[in-house]
Amino acid sequence: MTSKRIRFAAVGAGRVFQRYHLPCADARDAMDLVGLVDSDIERARELMADRPQVWTGTSVDRLIQETRPDLISVCTPNDAHAEPVLAALDAGIAVLCEKPLAATVEEARRMVAHPAAEKLLGVNMPFRFHPLLKPFADLVRSGAQRVEFSFATPGNRVWRACTPWYDDARRAGGGALLDLGPHAIDLLMAVFGPPVVEACEVDTPDLEQRVRVDMSFQGVPATLRIDRAARRLETSVTVTTADGDHVLDLRRNELRRANGTVEEAGQGPELAAISAYFDTVTGAATPHGKVSAQEALEVQLVVESAYGCARGVAAPLA
Repeated sequence: MTSKRIRFAAVGAGRVFQRYHLPCADARDAMDLVGLVDSDIERARELMADRPQVWTGTSVDRLIQETRPDLISVCTPNDAHAEPVLAALDAGIAVLCEKPLAATVEEARRMVAHPAAEKLLGVNMPFRFHPLLKPFADLVRSGAQRVEFSFATPGNRVWRACTPWYDDARRAGGGALLDLGPHAIDLLMAVFGPPVVEACEVDTPDLEQRVRVDMSFQGVPATLRIDRAARRLETSVTVTTADGDHVLDLRRNELRRANGTVEEAGQGPELAAISAYFDTVTGAATPHGKVSAQEALEVQLVVESAYGCARGVAAPLA
């Protein structure tokens, strides 16, 4: 374990930084927050009002020059991921980027192609770190006959960004599928490997709230349903085997086996990917490692394939 103190900075002072990245950093004695960039300088200054030692500004280049960080979190809207990530990589700084990797596949490819990306760039996709995923995978991987993933959330009625970029197709890059789909697809790929996308339906073009994606994993049919405007909360994956249905309920943190037994986890994975990457940089022992930029790109290519299937479709979903 390293004894060096890690100088931590962030780009984007919105909800994701406030709720996830900052608490994770504050929980680590080895990390010191030294800088915060936001397009709204007053927001950054207000957030850091009780931390006068933290540099605040609007320029990523000045952040790097003024604070000399060892680690940067990029918590900006999707269309503003690439430039701060590439600036950090150019400077040899470890960087953790929010999902999706970028608003477009082209920008995501630019980030992955950087010579330092493999070593220094991680992506915040936490579902693969759920403590019940390994026993679930061991239970269903070899005998799966059918896979169903259901993701329902009230979306922006509960999660309100500091700026309304979720409603801007250019900034967001897509709707519910690009926003929430990477979580589900990354988990499914961690269990079953890469999928083949067979069909996709969205409720509206560009900024869909509801989506259905039909895929297959080595011939096993799978359906992903996302509802970002629901009146309920659900995040669960059901795999049917010869024994019956096995359910990994990520909201309740339960693994419900077909034989009726239930295994519970003390907590969910919300901070797991951030914690794993921070631990990697600080030198703390961790069994997880990171989600690489290449893995995040592979997930985004699945999303892009689904959008390709849905292009021009704007029909109610079954």
